[in-house]
Amino acid sequence: MSLFLALFIAFGIGLLAERTGWLKPGASWAAALVGGLPLWAGGIPAALAVLFFVALGSLASRLNSRSRDRAGRTALQVLANGLPAALGLVLGSPTFFLAALATAAADTLATELGGRSPRAWHLLKGPVESGTNAAISGPGTLALLGGALLFAPWAAWLEVPIWAVVLGGITGALADTLLGLGEDQLPWWSNDLTNLLATTLGGLVAIWLAGAFAA
Repeated sequence: MSLFLALFIAFGIGLLAERTGWLKPGASWAAALVGGLPLWAGGIPAALAVLFFVALGSLASRLNSRSRDRAGRTALQVLANGLPAALGLVLGSPTFFLAALATAAADTLATELGGRSPRAWHLLKGPVESGTNAAISGPGTLALLGGALLFAPWAAWLEVPIWAVVLGGITGALADTLLGLGEDQLPWWSNDLTNLLATTLGGLVAIWLAGAFAA
């Protein structure tokens, strides 16, 4: 499949996602990159992995009445969560690709399901209300682990080290919580930057683990 056709298909799906409320208006071009590049570089399996991540995150947000993303995600959110994975696959690493998606999925589920917990704990503030940025909770932590594990079947399908993908996703999502502390301390630090760094880190950790397992 040509790159142009892959981007065109992903753009069409992005427009549909805008209509259904999964994405905010104007975010379809970002979806074209995040979905089109994997379709071009990895074929149908890679594209389905992206669609699985998008559906999982959107469903979790819709089911959480307190979610900030129930009305859909912006273009910057789409790029921060999905572009590192897409570029990793284009550069020839399906391990990075899946681990970056696992990171984003784990973080999303931790946020949406953890937000229902009565209380949470913040590294600097102690006990806080659930949903507080960079706070953790029992349900959120379990959701984080589950989100990363959901990508084990995808790793098997794409024939990459399963535990490298899962552990990379867990590491990246935990790092997302720590990186989130920067949002409270630095005015220029955004949640999109946190997600971008965390997904990239998750992918890099998976590559390192894959090398370690192979040694």
